[in-house]
Amino acid sequence: MNKLQRSYKLLGYAGLSAFIALALAVATQVPLLGFSATQVFLYYSVAILCFLSGSLWAQTLNSEASSPAQLYLSNAFTLLGVACLLLNSSSSALVILACAFTYLYYSEWHSSNPSHLGKSYQAMRFKLTTVAVLSHLVVLGYQ
Repeated sequence: MNKLQRSYKLLGYAGLSAFIALALAVATQVPLLGFSATQVFLYYSVAILCFLSGSLWAQTLNSEASSPAQLYLSNAFTLLGVACLLLNSSSSALVILACAFTYLYYSEWHSSNPSHLGKSYQAMRFKLTTVAVLSHLVVLGYQ
């Protein structure tokens, strides 16, 4: 495993641990710095969705075969995430965000330019996306 692989795995799983910890905070009704754990979970989820959307943008720009539609899709994910923060229903926001993570993963790996990082990265992203989506469902169960 090279330095890049170690770094993306460390960062990926560290980010995932925040999803898990926040879902546990929701389940145990622990307030976080005066905010509800659900609210913090939603903000964190949107931040990660925006980050991953940006990586889709970068992936598209680094490929000669990519379609400009991927750029619009990347921006749409970001705008969708922000819109989720404006919803009056955290349950709706959680469902939308879980679907957005799923579709973002799908679009990333079914584009004309799948990641140059290979199968190891793809397998890790699948695991991270699966657990992140499941954490959304756990939080949804406590709404």
